[in-house]
Amino acid sequence: MTVLLIDTQAGKVRANLSAGVVDAPGLRYSTASSRSRGSEVSSVIAGEAQARPAAFPQRPGMLDGLLGTALSELEQSEDAFALRVQAPAGAHGLPVLFFIPGGGFTTGSGECRWYDSPDLVRNGGFVLVTVNYRLGVAGHFGPSEDPSESTKPLRDLKAALAWVQENISAFGGDPGKVTLAGDSAGAWYAYAVSTDPSVRGMAAQTLLISMPRLAPLPVDVWLSHCAAVLATLGSDLAAASVPAVLDAQEAARAGLRPFPYMPAESGEVPADLVRFADSVQRIHTDALFILTTAEESAAFLRNQPRDQFSNAGVDGFLERTFKDPALASGLLGADDAYLRMVRAATLAQFRLPALEIAAHSPVPAQVVRFDHQSKLDGAYAAHCFPLAFIFDGTNRWADSPMMVDAAEAETARVTASMRDLISRFLYCGVAESSRYDAREPRSMVIDADGVGWEPVREAEVRVLG
Repeated sequence: MTVLLIDTQAGKVRANLSAGVVDAPGLRYSTASSRSRGSEVSSVIAGEAQARPAAFPQRPGMLDGLLGTALSELEQSEDAFALRVQAPAGAHGLPVLFFIPGGGFTTGSGECRWYDSPDLVRNGGFVLVTVNYRLGVAGHFGPSEDPSESTKPLRDLKAALAWVQENISAFGGDPGKVTLAGDSAGAWYAYAVSTDPSVRGMAAQTLLISMPRLAPLPVDVWLSHCAAVLATLGSDLAAASVPAVLDAQEAARAGLRPFPYMPAESGEVPADLVRFADSVQRIHTDALFILTTAEESAAFLRNQPRDQFSNAGVDGFLERTFKDPALASGLLGADDAYLRMVRAATLAQFRLPALEIAAHSPVPAQVVRFDHQSKLDGAYAAHCFPLAFIFDGTNRWADSPMMVDAAEAETARVTASMRDLISRFLYCGVAESSRYDAREPRSMVIDADGVGWEPVREAEVRVLG
């Protein structure tokens, strides 16, 4: 391994060169303007341009039983305003994948070993950026009752994107060819940024992996969540220790709605963000790639006792969720109550948002479904499972439970298919033959047998409300 010194606009930084890949972790994209947890990021980087890899403070995530515990290996810091760049050695003018990790708005880090990706960047021929942003209570509340405090993570990401525009050419990336990407909550943020006019021109394309149907919190709900956390904390948010804040975050969560620590409705995150036919009209990137998995919701339901699932319960969910429950039921393709519930929730929360965005997008959009299944009991093609086939899964994700008993040949085929699709999108956007057409909707499908196409039978399904 060779250590390089790279000159950037932010200062001189260190990178490791190994097997033809340059890896620069801990690159500071910003500094909070004060020690207060309600502070804004600054465009001026105070102190060193590079720091030790770290994550913003967090507790174990709800999907650790699926993903593994790699996040726990990182140091934690409230000053983890950093990103990581990986690039082919000698790169010049290459496309850039700016990836926002997910984690339910409370966990995640772009510095995690899950995103060690030398083969991906070397063989794909592009620059990979993975980024940190503020999380949980500290990321979404502050000292006042202004809902703009809930969007601090969004401003963190904008600051990181601005850093990329100014500095990525030092690593061989083209700032005019940035694809804004994310998984789960990271995809939610990628979509929010892609429809935010204040960052027009900073990204060329958008790649969404497993983006959930989650509306920004109504301001009154956000205020009630803030009050619940402060009551549990028993002190001022700014004065409390990090462990105390995290304890209060976890203790208060049980009495709140799902995903209680996320942005509220504001000028940066309009209330119509989840009304995709409207919000996608504001998209300022030139192409969309949208991927979901066949059984996203298995990640959230698999740990519940199977005897809690019944076909009557599934039918009740269908009645409460879809305008035509019988039509939705006919698409589930299973008799087992657990698998029916998984697919019904997946349809409502993940698959239909992808189709709604693609159907109304003013820019070319491609829809892909990941069907390859995990060998882990009850996981199927779960939420987050594609990540292992993008980011060097056979090595860095080998200890993830979802990769148990993964067949080497199958993993290699699926990995090759995923990487080929992503690399093609970064270089070429959406080919006309792959563009989603709401009049004759088709979706690409990926599994262990390769890549194929099929009609989108779900296109006529509508959710209530």
